[in-house]
Amino acid sequence: LGLRKAFRHCATSTASGKAFASSSFKNANAARSTLFQNWGHLRHLHLDRSSSFSASSSLGVRTISSLASKRALSSSAAAEEEVVYTEEEDETRKDLMKKELTFVRNGECLAFPYASKEDFLLLGKRGAYTTARSVGSNAVFEFEAHVERLVKTTRLMAKEDDSVLASEVSVQYLRPKLLESHGVGMKRFTEEFGDKEMKITTLLTWETNDFEVSTLVVPLGERPVQPVAVQIGGKPRKNALAKDSEWTRQRLELEQLAKAKDCNEVILVDDSGCLFEGLQTNFYVMKDGKLQTAGEGILEGTVRKLLLEECEKENIGVDLQPPRMDEMESWQGAFISSTSRLLLPVSEIFYTDASGEEKCKKFSPLDSQVLLLEQLILDRYRDESTVINDV
Repeated sequence: LGLRKAFRHCATSTASGKAFASSSFKNANAARSTLFQNWGHLRHLHLDRSSSFSASSSLGVRTISSLASKRALSSSAAAEEEVVYTEEEDETRKDLMKKELTFVRNGECLAFPYASKEDFLLLGKRGAYTTARSVGSNAVFEFEAHVERLVKTTRLMAKEDDSVLASEVSVQYLRPKLLESHGVGMKRFTEEFGDKEMKITTLLTWETNDFEVSTLVVPLGERPVQPVAVQIGGKPRKNALAKDSEWTRQRLELEQLAKAKDCNEVILVDDSGCLFEGLQTNFYVMKDGKLQTAGEGILEGTVRKLLLEECEKENIGVDLQPPRMDEMESWQGAFISSTSRLLLPVSEIFYTDASGEEKCKKFSPLDSQVLLLEQLILDRYRDESTVINDV
């Protein structure tokens, strides 16, 4: 407990998350180095069951497991009643989820070097990252796609910093490293916290001569329940094809926009009113019986790939032109997709019209085609997984 308090103190006293986020990339790395210097002699400690910063008691594990059983993974159509926790249950649930994490660097479990899980990408070195979800305790949804995404992003970033090492990374080189990192992290997380769905974020960084693979495993959490709202605002990314950790710092202000209105996501829009993607999601609308979503200027998520395949099977037309704000009244429905959300129908869209007036477009009831596609993804995603070695 004393070590935990000491670590917590040195991590939080170095600088606030807001100050880190607003600094340049160079300053962020300098702040990161200061953090490690302050942490000093604690850094060498490895995670084990007696000294883990994230370890919870067996009572805590049983408690959170029983709370999680209150809500099953279901479609929006089936979620007619929201699960209600007592105040005590809710506080216990939130407190335990904050402590549940496993951190792996280059295949070895280590003490987590940040004050909160959000700081992993915000304060770490700039690099290529991807976020996956587990399927059970020993498989990862669309694992191969995540390997390919890291390779593609690394090569794109290599063009900016002229890194020969990063430009030559390959799937053949990176795949076994991710298998090891995911496998070690998932196994330790399951041993510590029980059999539950996991959110697995991997950051690939590099120096002149070598790569560093860091993986953070945390509870996946629950899918949002209806009503789900999104906010339109913010410009599209300059390089949407690259999943660069710098984007997690750049989007902080927009994330605050979503929180202010209790929205699940912010949808990026250009000056002509074309809607591209969310901060962490792909965005779609149903218009004239067809699915419409941007085909360019976006990062194509793993769920998006499955969705387009399901549209072809169900003979649902697809229009790859970005949805336009001035056509919103003709939309039958809207939804977003991501690793954690899978396919999530949107019931409210907040936006500002040309005159500066704030408005809200509502979809009630939810469109039947949107609900069909949601269920198809829920039924299929477990089959699109790769068993991870040594788990």
